[in-house]
Amino acid sequence: MFRCEPMSESPAEYPTALNQQQFPAGAVLIPEGGKLNTLFVLRSGELEVSREGVVVATIRQPGTIFGEMSVLLDAPHSATVKAVSQVEVYVVPNAIDVLSRRPQLLLQVARLLAHRVANTTAMLVAHERAAHEAHPLVLPQEAIAWLVPSNA
Repeated sequence: MFRCEPMSESPAEYPTALNQQQFPAGAVLIPEGGKLNTLFVLRSGELEVSREGVVVATIRQPGTIFGEMSVLLDAPHSATVKAVSQVEVYVVPNAIDVLSRRPQLLLQVARLLAHRVANTTAMLVAHERAAHEAHPLVLPQEAIAWLVPSNA
């Protein structure tokens, strides 16, 4: 766990936190189960996110942050992030230290996570509604007949 404290330095005095890196198509930036303590921000290219071998998302929008769940939870990565095309990313090593010194950045990451949770919840609700409408919980006539006494 870490504490956010007000920054004592001006923006001009910040140490460089980002470094830019390129990865070829097929490169794994984040291995599922690994623990890098690194945040990534997509600059260009396309990535796929997979969990237990199933692709769950595609990332193509510049500015998208990834790797944050592992950093914030101090846990292994829950998914693999792999380059679909050549990608260029900003890399924030020692991310927990950077976030603890920069509450503005931490707040932005928290807002992004809140948006992701809201979007995921909305998708789950839509999925449940569609599943219920497609397959409502209706007993077949034979089952209803079993419930009705034969002399009724």
